[in-house]
Amino acid sequence: MEWMIAFWLFVLIIVVFFPVKSLRALSMRKRLLAAEELSQVKRKGILERFTPYVISFFTAVNVHISYEKRELIQSRLIRAGYEEKMSVDHFITFRVLSGIGTALYFLFLGLISENLLLIFLTFAGPVIGYKIPDIWLKQRIRLRQEKIRRELPYVLNSISILCDAGMNLFAAIKEVVETKEGELATELKEVMKSFGMGTSQQEALEQMTLRCQVDEVSRFVSALSQTLARGSSGVTAVLRQQAAEVWETRKKQAQQLGEQASMKLFFPLVLLAFPAMAIFILGPVAINLFQFFTE
Repeated sequence: MEWMIAFWLFVLIIVVFFPVKSLRALSMRKRLLAAEELSQVKRKGILERFTPYVISFFTAVNVHISYEKRELIQSRLIRAGYEEKMSVDHFITFRVLSGIGTALYFLFLGLISENLLLIFLTFAGPVIGYKIPDIWLKQRIRLRQEKIRRELPYVLNSISILCDAGMNLFAAIKEVVETKEGELATELKEVMKSFGMGTSQQEALEQMTLRCQVDEVSRFVSALSQTLARGSSGVTAVLRQQAAEVWETRKKQAQQLGEQASMKLFFPLVLLAFPAMAIFILGPVAINLFQFFTE
């Protein structure tokens, strides 16, 4: 009799506290992911392997990433050029694995060295590791923007030369995209793809500015859009003007970097080269004086 009461009490507890809503949400998410399997970002490796488990765990414990945060991550991935290599779910998994890995790393170092500080840092490891992917992504965005800035003058010159030869703007862009490689050429391929799918010229160019987030590209697209709105007769002149402005901007940046490099080299020169030179010059004098006073 007692075991029957215990059994039915156990069943009652399971019925009351069983996470039915979480399981329904989890099954619904699996069905949606299965329906959208063809449109997902294909990525091989550890992220692709662990992403379903991480997302299932978040769903089971009722942890939701807001739509605004997902849009922010997606926009950063696009600016970094990773929209076809990493999805938002992949990046969230990257954060989780980085946090776990950092905590395990501090724990391992603490146990090996018997350092209480490193063992204490194990509790801060998930927070530190969670931020590492954000730092990495910001670095990728900055490097990609620098590449676009370096490529922009050459691309504009090539397009202006082809427009002088008689091509229209988008035919010249298509020719340049087929012959050049780089981040800007990839963005121009997206422009041509959008234009081929029925998007207007101005809208396709404005989408490129949103993906790049580079001031030089924004100024170029703005001037080009104004010219296209008035007609295509002055496109070549606008391209030449924008190319000249970008070259001048690059020259000023190079001068600023040169000045900063000279200032950065000053302190190592004072701390390293000057003492060595002083020893080389004053060393014999000091030896002679020492011998003079000791004799």
